[in-house]
Amino acid sequence: MASDNEQDRPHDDAEEQAAAAAASAQDGGVVDDEEDLEVPGELEVPGLSRRKLFAGAGITAAVVAGGGLAAWLTTRRTPGSGPVDRALKIGYGGGVCEAPLFAALHAGIFEKHGLKVEAVKTGGDQIKDAVGAGKLDAAPGIFFSWLKPIEQGIDAKLAAGLHEGCLRLIVPPDSPIKTIGELRNKTIGVGAIGDSSMSFFSLDLLDAGINPSEDVEWRVYPGDQLGDALVRGDIQAVAGNDPDALVPTLRGKARELTNNQTGANRELFCCATAINGRLLREDPDIARALVTAWAEGSRWVGANVPQTAGIEVDNKYVAADRNIIEATLKTYGYNPYVVKFKPEITPGIEKFAKTGYLEKKTDPTALADKVFADLGLTW
Repeated sequence: MASDNEQDRPHDDAEEQAAAAAASAQDGGVVDDEEDLEVPGELEVPGLSRRKLFAGAGITAAVVAGGGLAAWLTTRRTPGSGPVDRALKIGYGGGVCEAPLFAALHAGIFEKHGLKVEAVKTGGDQIKDAVGAGKLDAAPGIFFSWLKPIEQGIDAKLAAGLHEGCLRLIVPPDSPIKTIGELRNKTIGVGAIGDSSMSFFSLDLLDAGINPSEDVEWRVYPGDQLGDALVRGDIQAVAGNDPDALVPTLRGKARELTNNQTGANRELFCCATAINGRLLREDPDIARALVTAWAEGSRWVGANVPQTAGIEVDNKYVAADRNIIEATLKTYGYNPYVVKFKPEITPGIEKFAKTGYLEKKTDPTALADKVFADLGLTW
């Protein structure tokens, strides 16, 4: 909800296996040599078709197929502000869904827009304060998880939606829990209080008549330990992002109850671009170029899923096997936008306020104005 930057390079299967193992060993990841995860050729997500998956990537796919990366980089030149006088730091947490950031960095898209960007790994419970304080210039994250911090005064705004998909709610495979409504008085594991998964699935709990502030217990674990806590029975469910909530399912140690691409709260966006307020005020042209390049990174991922999986593994951004990452990326939708993002903010706040996480006196319209950064973008 956010490094070592190496150039993407082709490699064979043996190198892929070694890279994944190295990532797991270094980052405490979920992949080990003793378990051979059976990865489906294509993860099925209800309500998301292959046609929809690549909707919006059309011309991007044609450009890449027709002329490769060089053609992509020269096809659309936006007004970058030239080299910046300081590096922009973007936080990330190690999720598969942060792919648009990694792609924009390693495919040269930020550079094309005249930006010098550094990706900085930051804990999920620290990333919002870091963006608000200006220690990070930006970070990705689901819209709902930023509402409370912005309401409380952190200096940050949201500018665009990047993609859809990446959050899952899982239970043990033999759990008697079959519906969201059966989570009342249960303990749910999360990576951080108020993170993307907790924020989103609180809406599903609300719809099931469960007060997420009072009727369930939220318990925090490091992301790569959530699956183990579920197996031990310390918690009855996990609300997490990919790969933390996906790999236990692939191992047969969990069953997916729901995700953020299904149900009444299904969102057109998952990760959004959160930008530091000072950057927005003092360098709006740079902020505009940053958001534009980031969105191009999302479209690039949709047209280059295998290459993106390689970037995430080779640079140890994500602690999971390349095949798992690739299969997961294929389940997301890559349609970044601003014009559809803004209208969803106020009704989203109105519903999220019912969770009890926002102040009772919160004015949804006023908070929406405080949340959204209008950079004059029209896509």
